[in-house]
Amino acid sequence: MKLTKKEQLEFTAKELFLKHGFKKVSIDEICKKANVSRKTFYTFYENKNAMVIFILQTMVEGIKESYVDILKEDITFAEKMQKMLVLRLKATKSFSLEFVSDFYNPEAGEILDYFTRMKEESIAYSRHFLLKAQEKGEMNPNLNIDYVIWLMQKIMELCSSQDLMSIFPNTESLVRQISESMLYGIMPVKTIHNL
Repeated sequence: MKLTKKEQLEFTAKELFLKHGFKKVSIDEICKKANVSRKTFYTFYENKNAMVIFILQTMVEGIKESYVDILKEDITFAEKMQKMLVLRLKATKSFSLEFVSDFYNPEAGEILDYFTRMKEESIAYSRHFLLKAQEKGEMNPNLNIDYVIWLMQKIMELCSSQDLMSIFPNTESLVRQISESMLYGIMPVKTIHNL
């Protein structure tokens, strides 16, 4: 199936953004690789930021739908967390470290604003999910949910640290390590149950 010019631009831009981050990729580079003129680019998008936000919205909506599907399943909290971890790993597998760190750049302007709103919605959703799990006795009742959310936010902020990113070969490894340490801690499951 042949892509429209708009789809060519979006496919190419997404590929370039995920690989190099959106800060380094120029409109000229997108147009050249998509074999589409700058004039055509501006027919669909006001500027590069508008395109970045559109691509992010599309990606976020797809991930949200998958999360909602997992939450609706009649499975345990632990199984839901496991499936969400797998989903997060799949979603971030193609993200370069440059792409992730671009979100935390104060110069990102409206992209940073969009990312912040998206993050706040995600936090509210996560908070609701964790509170429900705690009410059902599926999560440690001694944990303060606001602390857990705060910790999750601090961990995400750390993702922009070049020191942290340099430890991992790719974003998938970074997300896996963060998620596993957040969900399971540093002690073996047996040890946790024996405390």
